[in-house]
Formats: sequence, C-alpha cells, structure tokens
Amino acid sequence: MNEAILYILYSPVHKAVKIGISDISGKRFAAHKTKGWLLVSYWHFFERDKARTVESLVVNTLRERYGHYLSKEDMPQNGYTETFDANKVSKKGLIRLVKKSIELINDKDSHKANKD
Repeated sequence: MNEAILYILYSPVHKAVKIGISDISGKRFAAHKTKGWLLVSYWHFFERDKARTVESLVVNTLRERYGHYLSKEDMPQNGYTETFDANKVSKKGLIRLVKKSIELINDKDSHKANKD
C-alpha cells in the first residue's frame, strides 16, 4: 500500500488556506511549514489514490467557485494551485468540505463493494 496524508494548512502572511498531499513522512507539509504555513488538520489514508481523489474533489469545487489564490512567486516550494483566499474559504469550511468528500468516496466504495 502507498499511504498518504491529506493536509490543510493556513498562512497568516498570505491569509490563505491550502490543501495538499504528502507521503507518510509528512515532508511535503514540513516544506510549507518552513515558509510560515501552519498545520490546521490532516487525515491519514492507506491508499494514496483515495487521498488524491478527495483532494481533487475539494480543489475542483473551490476552483470553480473562487479560482486559486496565490501565484508561483508566492510559493517557491510549489503548491500554489491548491491555495484559496481564507476570507472566502474558512478553515472550518475547508475541513467540512474534506469530510464531505471523504464520505462521498467511502459511499462510492461501499456501493461498488455491494455490486461485486
């Protein structure tokens, strides 16, 4: 299995929230932490594909509504396309959206298992 961590970060400097995926070591969000980003919440996944699916659902939903927030110049460590204005997307709202997306993925998996 390819485990992963889905995380939410907040930047007080940029007033931005970010969603992302890291390997189980957490090195990816540690790179953001060195740039002043704070860990808000995280979820462990035993399958990286599920974490990626949840991230994609959340990012696509928020991009349709707001577009991404920061530029490449703002984030030399990459990941700027998964950032959103914290005045439009609250930390709590982002956590709720992640939880809803996880439920959706789990529901699809259980329906698929029942059909098999």
